[in-house]
Amino acid sequence: ATIGCAERVELFWDICRLNISRDGYSTWKSMCVNNAVPIPPVHVTQGDVLVLNVRNSLDVPTAVHAHGIYHNYTDYYDGAEMVTECGIPQGENFTYIIDTTNQVGDLWIHGHAHSQLTDGFRTPFIIHEKIKPSTYDEEKLLYFEDWNERAFKDMVAIDAKLKLADFPPSYRTMLINGVNANTSKSLHFEPRKRYRLRIMSLTTSSWVKFRMPGHTMHVISKDGVEAVPMEVDGLDLGPGQRVSIIVTAHDTTEFNYMYNVTLYANFIPLYPGLMPRHYSGLIEYQKNAPLASIPTVDDAQLVWNDVINMQARDRMPLLPVDRQIVLSIKQFTPEHGIPYYSFGDYAFNHSLVPILFTALSMGELASNSSVYGPQAQAHILQYGESIELLVYNDNSKDHSLHLHRGEYQVVEVGPYGDAVANNHTAVEFQKSGPSPMRCDVVTVRAYSYIKLRFHVNRGMVALFHCHMMHGGYFGLAATFIAAPELLQKHVKVPEEVIRMCKLRGIKTSGNAAGNEGFDMTGLPTPFLVNRE
Repeated sequence: ATIGCAERVELFWDICRLNISRDGYSTWKSMCVNNAVPIPPVHVTQGDVLVLNVRNSLDVPTAVHAHGIYHNYTDYYDGAEMVTECGIPQGENFTYIIDTTNQVGDLWIHGHAHSQLTDGFRTPFIIHEKIKPSTYDEEKLLYFEDWNERAFKDMVAIDAKLKLADFPPSYRTMLINGVNANTSKSLHFEPRKRYRLRIMSLTTSSWVKFRMPGHTMHVISKDGVEAVPMEVDGLDLGPGQRVSIIVTAHDTTEFNYMYNVTLYANFIPLYPGLMPRHYSGLIEYQKNAPLASIPTVDDAQLVWNDVINMQARDRMPLLPVDRQIVLSIKQFTPEHGIPYYSFGDYAFNHSLVPILFTALSMGELASNSSVYGPQAQAHILQYGESIELLVYNDNSKDHSLHLHRGEYQVVEVGPYGDAVANNHTAVEFQKSGPSPMRCDVVTVRAYSYIKLRFHVNRGMVALFHCHMMHGGYFGLAATFIAAPELLQKHVKVPEEVIRMCKLRGIKTSGNAAGNEGFDMTGLPTPFLVNRE
């Protein structure tokens, strides 16, 4: 694939760890870039080519994922370790080239190897329109992160040692714009100005509720896809979800206001002051102005940004269904105490050959899911077909599901399993309107199902996974191999990508085990989750 003439935005990132207290409570080795935190947000203009030069100064491999980028036959820059690349070995350099020709909006960049995302390797990635829209005067960015009391691998080690039936409560704190939420800066508003607020949840195991009492919010985009403006009282965002809203400032500077943020997760026991955690920040019209008195309203009485009720601004109609793929979230906890998850019988795990390279090297057999091994949870998609994903969650946890390389329509949600018997509120049955909202991350609530639709418009290898670390890290993922014959025709893997694999001793051809045909000799036995 070739990239046409465009402006180059070149960055140099030295990936590192830094012993620091980011939340004011716990001190441990946070992920960092260029020996500093927070990682600066990345801003480009549509049509720019982001050239991201990465040096890996860690003691393990790393990989960098531009979350929300489509990639047109440049799958090898998607940054999913052992799915589309081998990762960057310790002490090595690699350059990601990211084309933004066909995209605008609120994306983000994060680590996609080991647990580096959870440990702080994440930052917003904003693609601005070439011509600034006239619908607002100024824009501001608010992004939220959950922060653990220790590095993720240390949390897992404790879980295994204690042989717990599930992850213990970890009462996470919050960072706002990369710093301790209790010390975050004020939002400065000027009378009568219209503001675009880019609100991003870069959490990995928590949900975020955001409100601006005394102000009216209109949602205008979700995950970089423009929406028909929708008036809401509050935002409820799962891990990886982003929205833009328009807010009009008041006419005078008589009062200041507060915005409210709640950090919560349905699988962590309630504990006053710890779960949920409540934060607030100042919306400042004038220094030392009194705070406006706003009545408290129960969340149940408010209108939230439920994606099933949103409509895409381009009015793309509801896709027909050529084929339905059913995925059912399963959980199993073995004796060592760490729960595993899956969308099928087996927990997702890495192959011995990156999935992309199997698709490129296996000829006609690339259209047979067996060559990718049971641990890949592979589904072969045909060019031109419209797919409906039906995801069942008969599980006590909410899950935030992300599709790499594209977006899906959210067309239906409803109850599944016995929520009430398991002390959960049953999800209400709802269908989308005629132009369903599209996004790349969606929440499937506990004891519910969701239907998602997308059209296969090119060859690609796309990971579909839970964006909660304890789900994605422990097997809740599947892969879609779309039109492998087109991949073989159009994808030319750069030598530098191959060199990274050679340095790690990873094969770049063959089936999941690096062998010919269906010979899986040497492939580790996948973990069986579905034991019904």
